[in-house]
Amino acid sequence: MDTQEARIFTAVVITAVVIGIIIGFFAFSVIRQQKRNLALQKANILAEIKAMEKERSRIAADLHDELGPVLSVIKFKVDLASQSGHPDKEQLDSASVQLDEMISKMREISNDLMPSTLLRKGLLVAVEEFISKVESVNALKIVFEHPATIELPEHSMIHLYRVLQEVIHNTVKHANATLMEIRLESLPGKLSLLCRDNGQGFDTNKPGTGMGLLSLRNRTELLGGTMTTESKIGKGSAFLFEIPL
Repeated sequence: MDTQEARIFTAVVITAVVIGIIIGFFAFSVIRQQKRNLALQKANILAEIKAMEKERSRIAADLHDELGPVLSVIKFKVDLASQSGHPDKEQLDSASVQLDEMISKMREISNDLMPSTLLRKGLLVAVEEFISKVESVNALKIVFEHPATIELPEHSMIHLYRVLQEVIHNTVKHANATLMEIRLESLPGKLSLLCRDNGQGFDTNKPGTGMGLLSLRNRTELLGGTMTTESKIGKGSAFLFEIPL
């Protein structure tokens, strides 16, 4: 190889190295930016969910602490007037029944927004109460297997409760199932939650099924966990959530 060829070869090698460095730097920048975007997206989702939970708690407290006592006082006065021989006793009795229904509905809404049992007695009791309520108005039988006790931070309890609430609601609304099994296990280093039903199943790739799954996935990711979904038409559905402890 003469001097001219050596110079050309050296120039080609240097050019290739420079181009490789530029491409590598560009690829690294793109990957870094993607990671930043994902982190920012996750932070935004977390902020939105935190704000939503805070607003739910505020509305639930307002219903329970402010509207509830007012309705109770009105009912007391209506009942008192009815018992005193008021000429419109029949209408007052009807109003009293309607107030009872309104108070009951208000308590139900308040509990759906933020179950007081969840914060007072923990996740397991709150889930059992929710399951009991669902079974009382639906044909779905729910079997809930869980450890005797489980300790979780408050925010983790809320997210996990919302996940279960969403899965059960979706099963009642869409699955046409008669049996649902929920198994919560505390394993070394992680919490495992399996929800499985004998319903009609669904196509996970079908348009229109993404939003519900996205909500569940967002909650799971905020807990630092993973979600696995299995479902086939006519074969039921299964959701596995694994949450690090």
